[in-house]
Amino acid sequence: MSFLFASINATAEAEPSAVNFRWQAADGAVYYDLYEKNDFIIRLSSDVLSYRKNNLQSDTEYSFSIAARDEDNNTLDAAFIDVRTGSWDGLYEWINKTSKDNRGKMKNLMIRVETAVDSVFGQYHKLYMIMDDGSEVQIFPLYDFGDTSSGEWVNYKDTGRAGTSYRLNADRLNTSIFSPGKWRLDSVEIGYDSGSATVQSSAFGIVADTISSYRFFIEDGTMKLEYSTIGTGVADAILFRNPNPGEGDSFILTKIAE
Repeated sequence: MSFLFASINATAEAEPSAVNFRWQAADGAVYYDLYEKNDFIIRLSSDVLSYRKNNLQSDTEYSFSIAARDEDNNTLDAAFIDVRTGSWDGLYEWINKTSKDNRGKMKNLMIRVETAVDSVFGQYHKLYMIMDDGSEVQIFPLYDFGDTSSGEWVNYKDTGRAGTSYRLNADRLNTSIFSPGKWRLDSVEIGYDSGSATVQSSAFGIVADTISSYRFFIEDGTMKLEYSTIGTGVADAILFRNPNPGEGDSFILTKIAE
């Protein structure tokens, strides 16, 4: 591509999984084309002077360009922007503002987030639940990628890493006096700023699904983590939900430390 000028006044605001672009109008521009390096992203009409690029890896360098084009597709002006995305890593906390705390088990919820990279699946996030004694249990993902035991049925009292993590997490959210006899990981989904795991549990011959999911977002300049668990049938009826008024069923955790 050849450029007559390179003077579009453009800015980029980086988040951990996205970049927000804004630019001033270029004289005679009919379109604005956005690129990541040499890869075309989108063509926008001349009245659009901003764009949000989602689904980016965190803590990563990116190079973008914005080209102003006339109706004959000639390049009138351009801007080149190098930006590094932020990170979701850190410690997040939800505080129970009510007396409904599942027999003292859910006075608060603390989760530490750590970015990791897998050779096959790429970048993902590990979530560690902080227990009352200060210890950590990895609640996502329950298994390392490539672990051949993933998907097999596990006794609820299993003391392995995955078994212990699942049991401690499940115990905090279980409002009943009963526990499943066994469980198995059914599926895992990973996104740039989200993830989920579907687990099947069996109790008294009844099999039910629970889906635990997380999502990062920014609200009023503060990083937040939404964590939720929903179930089918009996499982859904015994799950502890956020009791704070006006917050919905999910737990909204606020980042409190790096």
